[in-house]
Amino acid sequence: MAVRVISGLAALALLCVLPAATFAARPTLLSGRQNEEEKRVVPKPVKGPADANLRPIIGILSQPGDPAPDGQSYIAASYVKWLESAGARVVPIFYDMTYDQIDRRFAVINGLLLPGGGATLEPGHLFYDTARHLVDLALDANDNGDYFPVHGTCLGMETLSVILSSNYTLLSSYDAEDAPAPLLFTNEAKDSHLLRSLPADVVADLQNKPIAMENHQSGLSMSAVLENPALGRFFKVLSLSLDKSGVAYVSTLEGRNYPFTATQWHPEKNAYEWTPHLHIPHDTDAIRMSQEVANYFVAEARRNLHKARSIVEEDDLLIYNFRPSFTGKHEYEGEEKDFEQAYFFDSTAWLGK
Repeated sequence: MAVRVISGLAALALLCVLPAATFAARPTLLSGRQNEEEKRVVPKPVKGPADANLRPIIGILSQPGDPAPDGQSYIAASYVKWLESAGARVVPIFYDMTYDQIDRRFAVINGLLLPGGGATLEPGHLFYDTARHLVDLALDANDNGDYFPVHGTCLGMETLSVILSSNYTLLSSYDAEDAPAPLLFTNEAKDSHLLRSLPADVVADLQNKPIAMENHQSGLSMSAVLENPALGRFFKVLSLSLDKSGVAYVSTLEGRNYPFTATQWHPEKNAYEWTPHLHIPHDTDAIRMSQEVANYFVAEARRNLHKARSIVEEDDLLIYNFRPSFTGKHEYEGEEKDFEQAYFFDSTAWLGK
């Protein structure tokens, strides 16, 4: 499927085109290694056959902060429902787990979702350190022919960008809260595995209609990509979007040699979040887009063959062991919360798991 590059913003598109050549080197990530780019050529991960795994499981990283009470972390239920809608199940990965516990979960999951939210993206902060360990596991798996997809949404995209650039001041501020927008495709969009996998009408809707739900204060500028060569070598920039002041920021990324995708926009919100103080697109085209992006990511996960050692272990790890709370309930006039439902986890939720 050919992806049409937006023509009405030709000058903007020229500014955001990255070199067409594919580079394989990436920055090293494990603590204890120097943060220098590897000189070796990393083999492109072997893509397993479609539908190799008919029981895909996706890991979602929890995070502390609002709306979770002190001492707890949360996962918005919309991410879980979004993945389940495409035929996957979910294993929560708690941000304060030990690396041994994270490694055990990684051996079970077939893909990783880094969700939106808010967190400090610097070493020494548990959310960042855990995310970095997970990303390193995913990179190493792919380097060894173990096809393992990763998707980052909003904060998740920012987290991937900081990790892969090793630049902790990479992000800029934008006026893009409650700002659904169309995507302004770059010249690299035409070769995108993600966009070629979506139905043509969905790609056209993303380009021509404000159905991508943007809701962020921080983001990635095109100049930041160009000024951080490691990031540009790892990711293609597929699209930009404009904030409320007309300032452009990067809104969609895709790995050049790795099955990594990232969106500053929230495909899970269209179908599953209903707070009235946000203008989330709920029309038919927006819902179809949400579903097709979920179908894409879960299809990628079906190419991975990680699995639990037993069905009992699988049962023990699934998010079905936890109950979501109705966090979007309007307790009194004027109170609306961003998430319709959320899972909350005590800091010891992972013990013995």
